[in-house]
Amino acid sequence: MLKSPSRRIMLTKLNMTPMIDCVFLLNLFFMTVTELTRQDEIEALLLPDIENAKADDNPDPERLVINVMKDGAMLISGTERTDDQVIDALITESRLTRTREGVSDRTVLIKADKRTPFRFIRKLMFWCVQHNIKIWRVSFGIEPAQMEGGP
Repeated sequence: MLKSPSRRIMLTKLNMTPMIDCVFLLNLFFMTVTELTRQDEIEALLLPDIENAKADDNPDPERLVINVMKDGAMLISGTERTDDQVIDALITESRLTRTREGVSDRTVLIKADKRTPFRFIRKLMFWCVQHNIKIWRVSFGIEPAQMEGGP
């Protein structure tokens, strides 16, 4: 005849599974934060003021240049365009060079200054990757860093 365990033994039995899960998650969080804080190569991207922007000396014919102003206005070839006109220009550019997978080889150069809120640039980047456009090559025009002690 088997006896059931006493009440004292039943009260001292602990289920360690939740505690082990918490320790595992804390360890994972610690390792992730440690890795992110060690990445010293990450630095702020400082874009030039729009009045200091220079025209491209050797423009690439395979590249569409879109200037994004601080108020969200977008310029193509020096002319301000509406959102629909910018989307139409992206569709036209993407249709010119499509691969077999339907992805465009066209490059879009986004020029903006440091006062331009990122939400406008993000909107333009979102348009580029839409299913009917599929332009994956996006580059950014930035001002070259000045050497210390230089002009």
